[in-house]
Amino acid sequence: MSVHPARWENVRKPANDDVDADIAVYKTLLESTLAIPWRIDWQTKQFTYFGPQIEALSGWPRESWQSVEDWKSRIHPNEREYVYQTCVSQSLAGVDHEADFRLLTQEGGHVWVRDIVHVVRDEHGAVDSLIGFMIDISEQKRAEHELLELKGQLERLSYQDGLTGLSNRRFFDEQLDRVWNISAREHRSLGSS
Repeated sequence: MSVHPARWENVRKPANDDVDADIAVYKTLLESTLAIPWRIDWQTKQFTYFGPQIEALSGWPRESWQSVEDWKSRIHPNEREYVYQTCVSQSLAGVDHEADFRLLTQEGGHVWVRDIVHVVRDEHGAVDSLIGFMIDISEQKRAEHELLELKGQLERLSYQDGLTGLSNRRFFDEQLDRVWNISAREHRSLGSS
């Protein structure tokens, strides 16, 4: 999946009277989606905006998302440093990026999210801010996990005879191949101990 910046130059420029109405419409559009919009000021590392949808997803009040440190502290400990270092290095390099990670909920659980990040530069090319969307991918991750479990179960079943439950020809062939390779590597015949 690739992320491309919006082409704002193609958007109709409203008359001054319509600006406030259009801002309200855009805000309503952003805040009524399942994607959670956010913006970080790069110099201060403070969030300047976080969509209200974050409360329903994580249980954390919108107002509690103040800084990059708040975001980092809510990443699951098993992936916290990796996600943080990767996102910071990509942002410093000015590269748009995505990160999938477990976001800790206020209740002590977690949800899987995908953070899609666009790096905004100032007129001199320096990083000005980061804008993006956080999307709940928990259902996708559950389906992936279930698929892996089913694949493992199918693999195990493929080694057994369906009628007797005993090892089948595939299992025998793979075991013979394994033993054959060991004996060839150790320069021994198959019958020697």
